[in-house]
Amino acid sequence: MVDTYQPMDVFDSMTESTFILKPALHQQKQQIQRQKQGKPTLKQARANSKRTSAAAEDSSEHSDLTANDGYVPLFQGKEPIESMRLRQRLFDQMWTPLEQRLVDIERKVNNAGVSEVCRFVDSSYQRVESVEKGQLAAPFAETAAAVVFSGVNTGDHSNMFHSLQEQLAVDGHYVALLESQYCSSLPTMLKCLLDQIYECISIDSSKSSNNKETAATAAALPASIGAKAIGYDMSLLRLWWSQISTRKQGSRVVVILQDFEGFAPMVVDDFIRIATNYCHEIPIVVVFGLATSYEIIHQSLTKASISMLNVERFNLQRSKQCIDAAIRSVFVDSASVLCFGAEAYKSLLDQFLLYNFSISGFVKKLKFAAMDFYYAQPLSVLSAMVGSSRDGCASAAISDCPIRLSRNQTELIRMQRSVQRFLDSRMDGANDRKYAIQALVNDDFFQDTVIPDMLRQLVSYRQSYSLGIAMVLGIQDYLPQSLQKPLRTLHYYGISQPFDDCAHWKTLFAAVRRMKAPEMAQLVQKLEAVVSAAVNADLSFAGSKGVDIRALVRKAAALIADPEAQPQDDDKDKDKDSSDDDDNDKVQEEKVKTQSVLSSKRIRTRTDMENCPFLLFDKDSSDQMLRALDKCCGYIESVLRVCLSSYQTVPLHEIFYYKHSLLLDTTFSPQPRAAVQAALGKTQYYIDCDCCKSTFQNPDGLGGDEQDSGEDHRIMPSMSDTSIAYRLHQECGRMINLYDWFSAFSSVVEQEDSFAQEGTSQSEIQARFLRAVEEMRFLGFIKSTQRKTDHVVRLTWGM
Repeated sequence: MVDTYQPMDVFDSMTESTFILKPALHQQKQQIQRQKQGKPTLKQARANSKRTSAAAEDSSEHSDLTANDGYVPLFQGKEPIESMRLRQRLFDQMWTPLEQRLVDIERKVNNAGVSEVCRFVDSSYQRVESVEKGQLAAPFAETAAAVVFSGVNTGDHSNMFHSLQEQLAVDGHYVALLESQYCSSLPTMLKCLLDQIYECISIDSSKSSNNKETAATAAALPASIGAKAIGYDMSLLRLWWSQISTRKQGSRVVVILQDFEGFAPMVVDDFIRIATNYCHEIPIVVVFGLATSYEIIHQSLTKASISMLNVERFNLQRSKQCIDAAIRSVFVDSASVLCFGAEAYKSLLDQFLLYNFSISGFVKKLKFAAMDFYYAQPLSVLSAMVGSSRDGCASAAISDCPIRLSRNQTELIRMQRSVQRFLDSRMDGANDRKYAIQALVNDDFFQDTVIPDMLRQLVSYRQSYSLGIAMVLGIQDYLPQSLQKPLRTLHYYGISQPFDDCAHWKTLFAAVRRMKAPEMAQLVQKLEAVVSAAVNADLSFAGSKGVDIRALVRKAAALIADPEAQPQDDDKDKDKDSSDDDDNDKVQEEKVKTQSVLSSKRIRTRTDMENCPFLLFDKDSSDQMLRALDKCCGYIESVLRVCLSSYQTVPLHEIFYYKHSLLLDTTFSPQPRAAVQAALGKTQYYIDCDCCKSTFQNPDGLGGDEQDSGEDHRIMPSMSDTSIAYRLHQECGRMINLYDWFSAFSSVVEQEDSFAQEGTSQSEIQARFLRAVEEMRFLGFIKSTQRKTDHVVRLTWGM
């Protein structure tokens, strides 16, 4: 049935009166007078005033958004202004040093590769310099070239080569960093080269203005460079070098081609030939930056050009080492208050490992998460209570909040599940019950006492977790290289699930149980050093779980040093922990059985091996040493199980562990195909069309189930032409007949003629169909085929 519904005008009601109010006679005279004077009428003046007021409101709203760098009061505008400004100040205090620390980490990781390239530049052309002293010259000329593989993370190449340029300039070389977008031809390449060399000359001449010869050469150079194409010649560089080289001993002219793949091969080929002709007079070193592989040199350059190069390979790609150092600094060592949950961390890591290995992309995603935390989280003001130690780590010293929390913020904290579990755990004793009741009814007590207690527990957990990861890294040194996991993976194991549930936990302790006495002594000594290094760490979280980390590590070290002197209370604790609900007779009987197994040192049965598996791996040690090894393994296991427990057991983890992984994925990993298909399939949500909305809200003949699901697959003539063509093509198979497609399109479009006074011509419908088909071809939904000229091939399925 054709839907003949038409919107009713405001005054079409038969039950309401209509009043026509004409302006008074004097108002009509005023309007005529204003028209004669060229002034706007009263109606136009009112419209202009409305536009002005609307523009003023828009500008005021815009100024409100930009006045505080985009920070707005939360809780529907009920958040205090002091809280909003505190969030802004906390973000600046957190991100500025964190960003600088990440830059320093990247520079430190790449420092080894940069130093190797600098040493190569310093040692190049030593044969030419020895020839000047009287030795025999080589029968051929070669240009020193360094092939630097910088990896596929092209976004980080600029930072890498700028640090290389700075280091070479510090060593006294003249460096020119060239990019392919500015060097499309040989003259433009020489122009960029000489311009940057001239900047080096100007800086050098300003530092040594006492040398008249150098100053005169630097003053004469701009006149030559100021010319057009003829001024940019290597002969000018040779003239300068002949006058300046006597003062700069051992300096080189270094030309860095940052993105070698982007340069035209003929341009680089010609430049190499020119540089080789001048290499006896100018020590030119060419640095090729590669993002793909070393074979691109042979594919781009001719054999004659490659034979003129003295090539040495270097590697600046250290992205994985850099990301491990960044994760250690940001997440593991508690250097930042904000941490990532399992899903958000996996999104952060997948963006790096599966896409581009880009450190800059990692930093951008981290900054976006920090901005979302401080912009949209009203409870981020609690980070002001967590102090920082000198090394940048979160300190256990909890300070008072600079502002008083509002009622909305206090109630939102109380509604967190981790806070409710924390208060439920304090309902055992009479004092604890009073503590929990006061936390629920007294806002001042909750802010001054309860929140600092929960923050101390959170910070203590972070420091215990950092200690546990360091101990796992120490244990991994005794595993084969194939079984060792990087820090980024260990951190994911630690936050995604309890660490003792992952497969790597079994691998670690299988290796620990196979250790002999000397290896166990080394391991315990290493773990003791790790614990001693964290002398200022607050390990009260482990103490609340009944585990004293420092005492257990010292006990393990003493037990390995003297296995004969074993404490008697260890056996009681072990038996108590292993079977709390068993009878005392069974425990005593099992203990006697174990002692009898350990006392017999000769023949081991299968039952004995099942009760004491450590007997399989060390047959040379005494029974006391084997028992000491087993106890040490138990100590280490209990320490790591507490240190690497799940962060979801800690109060306030919903606030300080960022979990908006979907927001990160949609922002940094967009899916254009899904977006386009959703826009074409659900036009009413994207175009905000009133006719489509009225059609989809309650269409005639639509069942209740389809209406509740929000899906309507009807094709309406009010849709856009591309959306109509897209929905029709979804009903076709792989091959689409253009005539059938056009016939269906025409039948849909012609339905609109029943509502319009004038019909649509056939040529107009055909033009609209052709435009829709071309748009779908451009978007990649269809393509032409040579098999049937009147058909197109469908390319997308699903969604």
